[in-house]
Amino acid sequence: MLRSFRVQLAVRFALTMLVVIAGVGVAATWSLRVILQRELDATLLQLAEVEVLAGASTSGPDFTFHEGVLLARTRLPSSELTRYGELWDAEGVPVVRSANLGDRDLPLPATAMAEARRGVPGLATHTWGADRLRSLVYPLRLVGAMHGSHYLQVAAPLAPLDAVIWRFAGLVAVLGFTGAAAAFGGAWFFARLATRPAEQIAAQAQAIEAGTLSAHITAHAEVVEYASLVAVLNAMLDRLRAAFDAQRRFVADASHELRSPLTVMRGDLDVALRRDRSVEELRAVLARMREEVDGMTALAGNLLLLARADAGLPASALGEVDLADVVDRVVARSAGPAEAAGVVLTAAAQSAPVHGDAALLDRAVGNLVENALKHAPRGARVAVRCAAAGGVATLEVEDGGPGIAPEHAEHVFERFYRADPARGRDAGAGLGLPIARAIAEAHRGALVLARATPGALFRLTVPLAGGG
Repeated sequence: MLRSFRVQLAVRFALTMLVVIAGVGVAATWSLRVILQRELDATLLQLAEVEVLAGASTSGPDFTFHEGVLLARTRLPSSELTRYGELWDAEGVPVVRSANLGDRDLPLPATAMAEARRGVPGLATHTWGADRLRSLVYPLRLVGAMHGSHYLQVAAPLAPLDAVIWRFAGLVAVLGFTGAAAAFGGAWFFARLATRPAEQIAAQAQAIEAGTLSAHITAHAEVVEYASLVAVLNAMLDRLRAAFDAQRRFVADASHELRSPLTVMRGDLDVALRRDRSVEELRAVLARMREEVDGMTALAGNLLLLARADAGLPASALGEVDLADVVDRVVARSAGPAEAAGVVLTAAAQSAPVHGDAALLDRAVGNLVENALKHAPRGARVAVRCAAAGGVATLEVEDGGPGIAPEHAEHVFERFYRADPARGRDAGAGLGLPIARAIAEAHRGALVLARATPGALFRLTVPLAGGG
């Protein structure tokens, strides 16, 4: 299922903001609790010192609470500041209570009492029924020997502190969700702005059809972040246009090549049907038609081979093939045509084992030799050389003709291209060299025009079998 980039970006940004605010809020809440508790502990210690100094001011063993505002019995508007006080003896028996305790005793925390017995004020958090208290136990021997066996406990309810903490946590939660919502909206807005150029580029690309491949995408081509995308799309359009044009030319040329023999055959049939013909005349007509059919069959085979090359030319019979043996067979087969053309055909082939399809390699070498024989004048020499070096088998075919003019050299591997159109069908269909190159590339090799003049030199390279 397709997902919206804007939604994903907005959700992720909002979640990130929520996590950040939550982390900061937890840290802030914990810090606030620590600060408030330390302040409360300081307040309890100050209250204890005040009560001790006031209550134990006499030289006798009596103790009287100061009973100030913090220890008042009445519930004042500032009742959340109420503190409790109680005096204990060394055995943990209550001696005196503050008035606001009535007849109830504070729970005496054992840990705080243990600290007080050691001579230092002890602090502890504990429960008192449904309430939570923070208590400080103060040893009175710190202020006088008369009360050395007494311990003063002052306590404060933690409900007000907890209420402050919860209100702060609630505020942080509200801020967190508000911030996340704002982050979602802001991210959505900016993501929409950021993706708008992509939509405009896509709209321009979508408007380009097969007949308008020459058009280029211009939207936001000057923006750094989108310039590379626009450049890639325009380069792709250029490649598509070139491929489309090449395919259109290929179809047109193939149609022309097929139409020519069909026209000749139709003309021969029309002439033969105008009047009664002898057996010899009909035989001659059929022989000419057979030649045209053979040409059409060869053309169809070449077109099929090129179509296979476009789809990734498969080799049907892979094995180790000595390129020197291929050269020997092609040269032996071409000796007759070379003699008829008055061309001297020579071969110098060293063993060059390659991994490939013998039939396809034979076709490639044959096309190169046939092309050289066609363009070499009478009395010229066509040399075929084969050698192995540096892990590569190299085959060169050199003719003694005038060579290839610079304006034609860059087109020799184009399909149906003829350097001399005036020669017409005698020059072939212009598929020999493209087929040879496609076969070389199918064998992980290459075919190049190494020299155009004087005398064309084609070089075919294929990796040696086993990389040797």
